[in-house]
Amino acid sequence: MTAKLVAVNKLRPRITVQETVDLEKAAQRISKNTTYNVEEIYGMLRLYTREMIAALQCGATVKIDGLVNISPNMKVGGEVDLSIRADRGAVAGLNNPQLWTADKVSNHENITKDIDALVALWNEKNPTDPVTE
Repeated sequence: MTAKLVAVNKLRPRITVQETVDLEKAAQRISKNTTYNVEEIYGMLRLYTREMIAALQCGATVKIDGLVNISPNMKVGGEVDLSIRADRGAVAGLNNPQLWTADKVSNHENITKDIDALVALWNEKNPTDPVTE
């Protein structure tokens, strides 16, 4: 007997990590479209990062237009973490189904299936190990 969560997690679609774009990679990409060289852009991005951290350390919310709002958040006991709220437009842009092709999504064939359909699929593929509630 398989737990519902286990079955759903095995069959649900997942975005396959393509690459990590760090400041250096971003600087390389940006420099291709400007008259600035990679080192200048990398330096500016590093300065921007330091400014964002300084603002957060002062209790400010940092807004990266069109992407995200980041705010410092204190938990009970005084531990501080970050509250990150995605820009609705950025999320809407990511929900374009044309972006999520089979080479970017594992279990791509299940992309439109809900939990009940995934459970039914599991039970069909694993008749000796059905899902339990």
